[in-house]
Amino acid sequence: MSEPQAGCGVALRPIVGASVLNLRGDHANPGFRWGVVAALGLNPPTAPCTFNYARGRALYWLGPDEWLALLPSMTADVEAALRKAVGERYSVVDVSGAYALFNLAGPDAGKVLRKSSPYDFHSRVFAPGRCAQTVFAKATALVAANADGTFDLMVRSSYADYVRRWIADAAREYGFADA
Repeated sequence: MSEPQAGCGVALRPIVGASVLNLRGDHANPGFRWGVVAALGLNPPTAPCTFNYARGRALYWLGPDEWLALLPSMTADVEAALRKAVGERYSVVDVSGAYALFNLAGPDAGKVLRKSSPYDFHSRVFAPGRCAQTVFAKATALVAANADGTFDLMVRSSYADYVRRWIADAAREYGFADA
C-alpha cells in the first residue's frame, strides 16, 4: 500500500483483481480444518470478529461456521482445490461479483471509520487482526484492521459508488485522496 499524498489524511483505493469465496463448514471437523489449510494456507479463525492473513490471502470470521476468503487473484484451480479439500458436505461459493473491495489508509482513516459506523473502531478495541460486519454509512460492510495500519472494506457492489462518495465527504476535513 502506498502512503497517502502529503497533506492528505485519508486515502481510498480500490482493491482490484481480488476474489472472494464464501466458505461454510465445521471447524471442529479436522478434515474440514486441514482441508482449508491445505488449499488456502490459512487456518479458519474461530474467535469472533478476527481474521487470519498470510501470503496475500485473508480468511475472515463471519460466524461459527462461516468465513470469507479474500484471495489476491483467483483461478478455477484454487476454488476446485478448496472444494476437493473440504469435501462435499461443506459449501464453497465464489461471491467475487457481489463485493467491491477498498483499502482505507492514512493517519485519519480511523476517524473516518468512526464517523461512518456505530461500531467502535477505536484502536484500543479494533486492533490489527480484527474484523467486523457492521452498518457503514447506511450500507453494510465487512471492515478489517490490517497490521500496516490500513483498513480493508468489503461492501456490496451495488453500494460501491455510494460508499466511495461517503468516504470522500467524511474525509474532506482531513484531506482526501481517491486513488
